[in-house]
Amino acid sequence: MIGKTVRPASLFAFAFFKEVAAIADPILDPLDCLLEDPMLVALSSEALAKRSPGSNKAGREGIAPDRLLRCVVLKHIKGWSYRQLHRELRASLLYRRFTRFYEDPIPDFSNLCRAFALFGKQGTLADPPADRAAGPRGGHHCRKQSSARIPPP
Repeated sequence: MIGKTVRPASLFAFAFFKEVAAIADPILDPLDCLLEDPMLVALSSEALAKRSPGSNKAGREGIAPDRLLRCVVLKHIKGWSYRQLHRELRASLLYRRFTRFYEDPIPDFSNLCRAFALFGKQGTLADPPADRAAGPRGGHHCRKQSSARIPPP
C-alpha cells in the first residue's frame, strides 16, 4: 500500500521541529517549494503503484510518495550511497525536515534502494529496464565461483 502524504501532527514534533525550522539550507530550501508540486507527487504515486498489481490498495503501508521523491532528490544532490542516505537521514534534523520524516522511523537502506529502482536507471520516472535478465553486457563478465578444489597431481 502506498503511504499517506498527510500525516497526523505530533506534539513532540511540533515543539522539536519548530527549532529546526530556524536552520536554513541554501540548496534545500528552494527545492522544498518545487517538490510540493502535486504533479510530481502524482508521478511518484504512479511509480509506486507499478510495484505489483493491487499494491496501491493492499499490503503494508510503504514509503509515502512525497517522502520518496524528496529522498531521491537528496541522494542525487549530495551524491550519497543508499547507506549514507540512511545514515544521514537518521542523524540530521535538517534532512528529516526536508524529507518530511520528522519523528517517524527512517526506512532501511535496502527498502530505499528498492523504492528508488521504480524511478528508473537515471533517477527519472521511467520504467526499469526489461533487459536486466539478458546477462552481462559491454565486456563485463560474471565471476564464476567454484567451491570445489582440485588437488595438485
